[in-house]
Amino acid sequence: MSVVILGIFSNNIHGIEGAILLALAHGFVSPALFIVVGGVIYDRTGTRIISYIRGLVTYMPVIYYFIFYFTLCNAGIPLSLNFLGEQLSLIGIWDRSPIISALVHLNSIFWLLFYYLYNRISYGAYSPHIKPFKDVSRREFIILISLLLPTLL
Repeated sequence: MSVVILGIFSNNIHGIEGAILLALAHGFVSPALFIVVGGVIYDRTGTRIISYIRGLVTYMPVIYYFIFYFTLCNAGIPLSLNFLGEQLSLIGIWDRSPIISALVHLNSIFWLLFYYLYNRISYGAYSPHIKPFKDVSRREFIILISLLLPTLL
């Protein structure tokens, strides 16, 4: 959201359009990640301890793909709405101040923390601390698909 604020304060058309697109994308991706982590994984496991929730790809493959896609979209990969919003905002920031734009680009280093968390949850041996449970329900799947499609389109 800091890129949104900087895009608005760039006071040019690219920055403002990028800020609007990025805020819209944030409205799709962030709720999806909260639903996946808080609504599905915590509801099934009953814990937030990361070392207990590992090997998710083994026993919840559908939710694994949702986590993978929404994590990448949150990082702003190409062909996602986040990418378009971030690029337009950064172009607008670059027109105003190249130094601030370069500092904002360094923010992508912090995405490594999200990938570390993603790898800890998704891969590894099956956790003996939690019992096996089923994957997403039809209701959760429809909610997550309805948040996934706008980020693609």
